[in-house]
Amino acid sequence: MKKVGEDPLNRERKTKEGERIRTLRRGEESAHFNMLNLAYAPWGSEEEWRRRYALHSDFDVAENVLIVEENGEWAGGGTAWFREALLKNDRKIVVYGAGDLYVHPDHRGKGVYSTAMRGLNELAQKRGAILGFAYPSIYRLPAMALPKYGFVEVFYPSTCVLVLKPDKFFQFLVARAKKAFLPEKFNGIKLRLVVSFDTPNGKREIDGVFLVEKGQINELKEPQNNERVDLTVKTEIGVLLKVVSSFFLGKRRLILLLLAATLKRRLRFRFSMKIIRAFLGL
Repeated sequence: MKKVGEDPLNRERKTKEGERIRTLRRGEESAHFNMLNLAYAPWGSEEEWRRRYALHSDFDVAENVLIVEENGEWAGGGTAWFREALLKNDRKIVVYGAGDLYVHPDHRGKGVYSTAMRGLNELAQKRGAILGFAYPSIYRLPAMALPKYGFVEVFYPSTCVLVLKPDKFFQFLVARAKKAFLPEKFNGIKLRLVVSFDTPNGKREIDGVFLVEKGQINELKEPQNNERVDLTVKTEIGVLLKVVSSFFLGKRRLILLLLAATLKRRLRFRFSMKIIRAFLGL
């Protein structure tokens, strides 16, 4: 018989060398929330986190939140939600949703996300879940990786947006791009992005210059000449959002979209030999 508050993963389980996975301990809620804000920059307020999760009647922080440690350091984690689903024949089954997976910036690229995702799936099996669901956001959850953990695409809703404040929306995209982790070969690459918006007040164009450092994209404030930029991309906001989403919906769809947008001159590139060498690994 399982004791109240007992860890479904037997309190801790060793995975690879120096790594272990466990459930959140009571009293660590604030530390977990701080890690969410560090990884998502920001996630939100602690009050909101407690209202949505910690205080929910069927949510137990000591059973639903997993923590991944690397050599004793808090490296990442994830959260599982469990619900009953009613089928057409009135049969009820347990389903689970995976979300809020995060990796500390100092531990990215070490497989921590994979450990957390597989840990959540294992936890769901132990809890008797029949189905698992993930609702990928192209800015937060790396949906392209989900098939590796057994998830299959069922449907992907189409969404239309009207950008009323291009400057704020552009900064929103920049903030999300800063969370991306690029291979080391792209360090030192400077890129310029020019995005046009159709607004109620007419067409608006916003320009930004960025530098890849330590695998992350950082915005440069000082003006840059085209000669000093390794890659220039000019496009419309609608095309840019489709390109970003296509990264997660399959390589074939991405290639077709890039070709179509380029042929229609809605997407333009200018790049240096440095970019070619980086892609070829030279």
